[in-house]
Amino acid sequence: MIAVESQAVVLENAIPKDASDGFTVPDSNAFGQSFRDYEGSVRLSIVENTYRLNHINQTYDFVKRTREEYAKLNKAEMSIWEAIELLNSFVDESDPDLDEPQIQHLLQSAEAIRKDYPNEDWLHLTALIHDLGKVLFHSKFGSLPQWAVVGDTQPVGCAFDESIVYHKYFKENPDYNNPAYNTKLGIYSEGCGLENVLMSWGHDDYMYMVAKGNGTTLPSAALFTIRYHSFYPMHNKGAYQYLMNDEDRENLKWVQTFNKYDLYSKSIVRVDVEKVKPYYESLIKKYFPEKLKW
Repeated sequence: MIAVESQAVVLENAIPKDASDGFTVPDSNAFGQSFRDYEGSVRLSIVENTYRLNHINQTYDFVKRTREEYAKLNKAEMSIWEAIELLNSFVDESDPDLDEPQIQHLLQSAEAIRKDYPNEDWLHLTALIHDLGKVLFHSKFGSLPQWAVVGDTQPVGCAFDESIVYHKYFKENPDYNNPAYNTKLGIYSEGCGLENVLMSWGHDDYMYMVAKGNGTTLPSAALFTIRYHSFYPMHNKGAYQYLMNDEDRENLKWVQTFNKYDLYSKSIVRVDVEKVKPYYESLIKKYFPEKLKW
């Protein structure tokens, strides 16, 4: 891989803000409904079916096999911005809050966090690229079904926590009744650290592998945020805390900060792509090589 400069560090005076600070959380989503409403969403049938397939098919063996395949980073070679443009027509079928193309969600998140954290350019770029792993849906990457690309993530290899959305569908997952995988710790040990935990396969872990494998200089907090931003059972419900170590708990603060921009910045008001593109291209150049292996 192409090496870039040494990894950036988070400034000491950069403190994650509480949910009540800075960013104003809107009352409703793009459809005028509550955010993450999995019962009354106008997209309910699409969203629920995506999670049904996800929960049935995301087994430990599937994740291990798929992760090993995509860790080769031999599917494509392209720039960050080229990957962004691939998502121009992609609509996330697990998202009850928005049916806009993903490029707009990325820019909305980045622009919202840029306003509140003007000096943390690594955080602006993290917001821009956090969902780029969704290129997995594209034919260049094997046209994976959406249940293997999007949605909340959870550990495999241990019991599925009750806080996971649409938990009832796990009963059809082969791991649900496997004694090796259906206990609280399963194959893991308490405090082992999330780095040693296999997560359900999707865009989060893939983009983490792409960034790390291509020698990004983004700080560890950025990589953690990319890898676990969809791990809602952990950062929203407090589940699986017993698997975390001290470094995980420190980085969790940034995931929780980032989450409100990821979730609540979704809007039908579009960002002018050409207007903001030069700024984000400068950040890409700072933290990534020109071309990446995917």
